[in-house]
Amino acid sequence: MASMQYDVWAVTPATDDAYYRANASIADAGSLSLLENTVGPNGYGYKVIITSAGDDSGITFTITGIKVGDLTNTVVSETLTGPNATTVTSNNFYARVDSITASGASAGNVKIGTTGSLALPRTRIKGLYYVGTGSAGSVKFNTNGLARNLKLQVNTPASATSVNSLYMAAEGIITTLSGKDDFCVVTLTNVTYCTIICG
Repeated sequence: MASMQYDVWAVTPATDDAYYRANASIADAGSLSLLENTVGPNGYGYKVIITSAGDDSGITFTITGIKVGDLTNTVVSETLTGPNATTVTSNNFYARVDSITASGASAGNVKIGTTGSLALPRTRIKGLYYVGTGSAGSVKFNTNGLARNLKLQVNTPASATSVNSLYMAAEGIITTLSGKDDFCVVTLTNVTYCTIICG
């Protein structure tokens, strides 16, 4: 009997505050030209961060896309009040961003990117590789980002040279519950680098 094969993929959490739009002014209301629409091919994603150099609290930004973990690929919209020489962050984790629309011209340069922890769709954690820091830390996986839904916690020692690989037994650890909108938030604390193997 032939053994079963599974799709296995890897992701290294990393954010970029200008991933979707480079730092530039917005001349008028309308849809913004985006550099990218997705952060990866396997349905993972981050929250969207909008950074303004000026006072853009008088305009709004509407993000349209698909949330991480939505198996139905339902397009949703979220509207954020513009920041005043600071940043604003979306509530949703986005696997795909179809459009971002500004309601008016910006007061200064605006950049748009990814921020915060990585969110995984429904998948199985097969293993991970991490590099620690001089302080003790952890890699945590929480379904829907809730503390009570801790799926896996790997504690890392206080060592800047700490490097470790961990592989899961059998089929790995499922990231979500049964709901169609479930996702799993990966939180790194005092970890300089981490690659997660999923499948």
